[in-house]
Amino acid sequence: MSRLGKTEKTIFSIALLMLLAFSYFLYDDSLLFPKDRNGQLELIGSVAVSQNDVRRKNLDTFSWRPASREDSIYENDSIFTGERSEAQIRLQDGTIIRIQPNSLITLKMKNGQMSLDLRYGNLIGEIAQGSTLKIHSGGEEFNLDSSEKSKVQFKKAHTGNVDLQLLSGKINYSDKKKQAQLVKDTPVAISPKGEIKQLQKPTVELKTANNTTWMRINPDDPLPLEWIGHGDISNYDVEISATPDFKNVTVSKSTPEMKLPMTEPLEPGSYFWRVKAYDRNGETALSEVRQMGVTHLAGPEITSPQKQAEFQMEMRVKSPEDLALATEIKWQAPPILKVFKWQVSKEERFNEVLKEGTVNGLNALTPKLPSGTYWVRVAGATEDNKVSPWSAPVSFSLNLTAKKELERPARPELVAKDIKFKLPRTGERRPASEMAPKLEWKPVVQTKLYHVQVSKDMDFKNAKRYDVPTTSTLWSQVQPGQFYYRVYARGDNGVLSLPSDIGSILVDAPIIKQNIALVTPKLMEPYNNTSIFLQTEQEPFIWLEWRKVSGATNYTVEISDKEDFSNTIISTNSDKNRFLIKNRIPLGKLYWRVRAEAKDSDDKSEWTEKREFTIYHQKNETFVK
Repeated sequence: MSRLGKTEKTIFSIALLMLLAFSYFLYDDSLLFPKDRNGQLELIGSVAVSQNDVRRKNLDTFSWRPASREDSIYENDSIFTGERSEAQIRLQDGTIIRIQPNSLITLKMKNGQMSLDLRYGNLIGEIAQGSTLKIHSGGEEFNLDSSEKSKVQFKKAHTGNVDLQLLSGKINYSDKKKQAQLVKDTPVAISPKGEIKQLQKPTVELKTANNTTWMRINPDDPLPLEWIGHGDISNYDVEISATPDFKNVTVSKSTPEMKLPMTEPLEPGSYFWRVKAYDRNGETALSEVRQMGVTHLAGPEITSPQKQAEFQMEMRVKSPEDLALATEIKWQAPPILKVFKWQVSKEERFNEVLKEGTVNGLNALTPKLPSGTYWVRVAGATEDNKVSPWSAPVSFSLNLTAKKELERPARPELVAKDIKFKLPRTGERRPASEMAPKLEWKPVVQTKLYHVQVSKDMDFKNAKRYDVPTTSTLWSQVQPGQFYYRVYARGDNGVLSLPSDIGSILVDAPIIKQNIALVTPKLMEPYNNTSIFLQTEQEPFIWLEWRKVSGATNYTVEISDKEDFSNTIISTNSDKNRFLIKNRIPLGKLYWRVRAEAKDSDDKSEWTEKREFTIYHQKNETFVK
């Protein structure tokens, strides 16, 4: 780096001197502007005290200068005091004016009397006995005449009002319109128009009722707090606290109005509030404390479908366009919500709504939707149409596929195609298998249920139809004549097999002369609608019991899984008034009845009323008709 040359040094020196010169001019403008022409102005006093930032300026000068003690004060001089600063001006007649911080005044002479122009701020004037102080405020002037040494305080805010308060002595106030005598310690306000009125201490009266509770739909919904302020109040502070002692203020907000739409967020709960009032003289007032409550209108909460639920389903449809499924939406909500609106979208932000609807309950069924991922949400409304926020959106997926053609089970094979059966005479005792024709077939793989049809004709147009869980059944509705039967296997998927070969039933019945003289038995146990729980499906060991009938030598017992006994599972005789079920019987609901019979006679009683009982397995596997 080369050293500075002679020319560069010269230029640098000149620039430095100019910088110092301008810096001095900023500090003292007496070289730039003419000094005060005090010789042409009337001397009206001097600075007795100057503390901190006190400045003065003459009407003819450009800048403010520090006001030092013993500085002379001339006509049209302005005195300014800054923050935490004070000044005392001693006038020629002995009057002392104490200027408080943040004040501005201009001293003038008018008709040989001192005229004080109070721009703003606070003053304390010590007026000598017999002296008059003329006050200029706005477009009005008024006089303060002191009949004895007096002290008076002046306060002027930016609103233009001048407040006067006599601290000691005796002073008369007068202007073009009126005259009045100031009363000690009783402040008065003088408006820019010269109107004088006594100052009133501020008070605050709350209008919003105590224990008012607001429901917020949004966290910043306004809470309308209102009050009435009395006095010359310039500002209010509204405070909200969770405790009545206001040690920890939750919200504090200022306003010049007598109402405040409080929008600050508050957690739901109970609160206390009050208002502080401030007048222009610094007087404060505090209202009473009132209680209020804040609640939030919560939205519904979706309970079904669960978040990110996946639904997979095979459907039997005619075309791929029919692969669609309606989905149920369920939710819970506060009791105050009466009407609900639901929406379905393919995106979480619901910029585009696919489906929507309105219901009065806590569930809704969407229209049929094709495979894909969807989002649902719900909002509620109160009776006065206040709408809650939307619930949190919940997503779910549909995976729908066309169901393949179901496979049929194999057709059953009849054990006996041609059955001949002779009806027994009344009173004739036979094994249970001979009380009715037994229809039997071979089991089919993966089949737990068989469908049996019995018809008078081979076309089976008016056939009696039964579902049987085993590979055999007794045809209890046997009648004399020729009948036909066939069997289907029903697969686990519900599809029927092709029918078996057609078998025939030839029933031969002797002529029976009925002479009913026996009393119908009365059933005892099990009671009607009894539930029986089995530990095993092999041997149930269930007792059926009824009252003995005089003259009866044996009893016929029938058990069916049909209420009309169109399909008999067990049909047997017993010479006692009870019967033990040992054979394996299907689970579910069963019916039983009893008839009394006489030995070596055709006498038979009427059938008892039917009773029912339900068989349950310990695994809760039931087959209920």
